[in-house]
Amino acid sequence: MNSIRFKLLSTLLVATCGLVICMYLVMQWSFDRGFLTYINAQEAPKYERLAERLSQEWLQAGSWDRVKNNRRYWGSMFSESLEIERRQPTSTNNIAWSNRRPPPRFESRDNENVRPPPLREERDIGLTPFTQTTTTRPFLLDHRKQIIYGEASLLKQVTLYPISSKGTLVGYVGQLRKRELTGELDQVFLQQQTEAFTWIALVMVLIPLIIAFPIAAHFVNPIKQLTQGTQKLANGDYSAVIPITTDDELGQLSKDFNMLAHTLSKNENSRQQWIADISHELRTPLAVLKGEIEAIQDEVRQPTVSAIASLHSEVEHLSQLVNDLYELSMSDIGALSYKKEKLYVGNVIEDTLDGFKSVFAQKGITILHEPSAQHSYYCLADAKRLKQLFSNLFKNTLRYTDAPGTLKIIEEVRDRSLFIHFKDSAPGVPPKALEKLFERLYRVEGSRNRTSGGAGLGLSICNNIVASHEGTLSAAHSPIGGLWITIKLPLC
Repeated sequence: MNSIRFKLLSTLLVATCGLVICMYLVMQWSFDRGFLTYINAQEAPKYERLAERLSQEWLQAGSWDRVKNNRRYWGSMFSESLEIERRQPTSTNNIAWSNRRPPPRFESRDNENVRPPPLREERDIGLTPFTQTTTTRPFLLDHRKQIIYGEASLLKQVTLYPISSKGTLVGYVGQLRKRELTGELDQVFLQQQTEAFTWIALVMVLIPLIIAFPIAAHFVNPIKQLTQGTQKLANGDYSAVIPITTDDELGQLSKDFNMLAHTLSKNENSRQQWIADISHELRTPLAVLKGEIEAIQDEVRQPTVSAIASLHSEVEHLSQLVNDLYELSMSDIGALSYKKEKLYVGNVIEDTLDGFKSVFAQKGITILHEPSAQHSYYCLADAKRLKQLFSNLFKNTLRYTDAPGTLKIIEEVRDRSLFIHFKDSAPGVPPKALEKLFERLYRVEGSRNRTSGGAGLGLSICNNIVASHEGTLSAAHSPIGGLWITIKLPLC
């Protein structure tokens, strides 16, 4: 049982870990992507301001020539629009770029005032002028999307913002979307979130483990009880009862187990009673035979014709009992052969009754047969087995009905079924015995008992024959004082 608990906990742990790992990876991927989208979206208003500034530039100049030919002018324009601070030069006084005086002019050889070549800081404007939130220069495209500033290979990674002048599209300014975090603060924030996700994942693994132990005990304890109960059943102890503590599938399984134990106990008692009854039924004729034969051997009785006839009667009784037991066992395992055909059951009743009329007359029992008014009905049945069925019922009447007596046989067709009623006269059957009449070796005490020669197997055989024809056999009190047997067979 510990192995079951271990397997249950292992399965739960593996499933939980797999789920947590998947959630961790998905959340980490979603956060990284979402955070990058958020960073890029934060820059969108700045690029829109740059587009407005460039719109004013186009309105004043009427072209992009000034922007295209003056890189410094382009750098200062997008630096101001994007709120980017110029890189401060390394110096002891740390003077800001905005406070520096413009470089002095110098005269060229032709006395024209010309600005000197830009300083290194000026040359680098537009190359590295961004803070942690912006690390790349904006793109500038004309209205045909021809690149003025920017690398053509990165154009697919650029978000374009249109530049309009008096309702006319004159160009685009492009924002290069970030594909990774480069800012120090952004990376620190991302690292903190990753650590938080890791701790959350660990807690999510630990909590199911803590909860799993009582859950495992909840599921394993009923299984343990079922295992112990099954071992008792295997050892022949059918008194095992599993307590039902839940209404789930395990509770239903416990109910089914208790029902199985009760059924096995009942079958075991029936088997023991069946063996005892068979032994008793076989022992009675054998004891009579043994006594008769020993009397002849000891010359107490002479081997006369009457003595031999008595022995023959006991042999016949024993042979009939063995034959009934054999047929009943064959019927139980479905080994009896049935050759069913479409036939008129009334003819089978008449043929069977012809062989019993003389016997009924000798005993003083009157036969009243009322065939059905509808002679066109047919049943799919085996004539040989039906004849055996009717013979057993006739023998039952002969064996237990007092003389003078009466047997009424009534055929009735209704509801697509054939009903055959056998009603005999006294003596009757107690009410408690009616439901047990078709049990094996059961006989009613009193007038209907074993002294009349029956073994209690005839009605059991009848019940099996009727069931094989998809019919039913029932018993009730006869209105003329005896037993009322009803056979119901389906019509075809």
